[in-house]
Amino acid sequence: MLNKVTNRRQAIHNIQDVSFVSCPYCEHSKEYQMLHWKHLKDSHNKTIYDVRNEFPDIPTMTLQESRRRSKARIKCDNKITRTCEKKYGGIGYASKVLEKKVRKSMTKIYGVGNPMQNKKVSSKFNGDGNPMRNPETAKKVSNTLTGRPSPLKGKTYEEILGPERATERLEELRISGALGQSLTPFISEPQKQLFEMVKEVYPTAVMEYPIFGYCIDIAVPELKLAFEYDGSYWHDAEKDKMRDEILEQLGWKTVRFVDHLPTKLLTTIQND
Repeated sequence: MLNKVTNRRQAIHNIQDVSFVSCPYCEHSKEYQMLHWKHLKDSHNKTIYDVRNEFPDIPTMTLQESRRRSKARIKCDNKITRTCEKKYGGIGYASKVLEKKVRKSMTKIYGVGNPMQNKKVSSKFNGDGNPMRNPETAKKVSNTLTGRPSPLKGKTYEEILGPERATERLEELRISGALGQSLTPFISEPQKQLFEMVKEVYPTAVMEYPIFGYCIDIAVPELKLAFEYDGSYWHDAEKDKMRDEILEQLGWKTVRFVDHLPTKLLTTIQND
């Protein structure tokens, strides 16, 4: 029998392009943007998982509500980003202030700043404590929820979501990807060298600075000055140009170095 946690993970919404949804368990059904778990639980002692099993064709969320939530999530992410940048100078460990606070809390709870250095915590993920050592668990993770190959494999976002929603989804991934890169970056050797050169002129420079869904290689936030090292093999000139234009509208000046580093950084770079 599936436990409650498994049920919750399998409670995937059946999003459809309809103006409203109705509860199949209500005698006099009302119109909803979605079938809410609290209504199902309090009124019928049911879950969305139950709806999907008993009424597979009934939508549990409208397309309109799905898009509203997506936009609200992006708006919330942007607000968090702006607040953290203004208050702490960055997000997560990109901010030394937040990093200090988190490590202080971890030390208070686990005795060390990094929980994985605590033997009790690390033992849950190492050796026999690693859940992936269990063949059944590993199989569940590697398969879809149905245990069959995903019907979405090999399809593009446009084929799955349609052109409009695909564009929105790619924008969400761009933003989340930039934030992820700022927290766990891969920093090339030329970027490190460029950072040292910039620091000599601008001591407040920081690496992997997230802003407006982008991640700047090296930034001097108070001057709105951005430095980028580009390997021509990996970079798309058109995307870089569009990104620079967007940041320019926000008051940022971008200085790019492609496949080479300057022998000496200019001692003064004026913002236009």
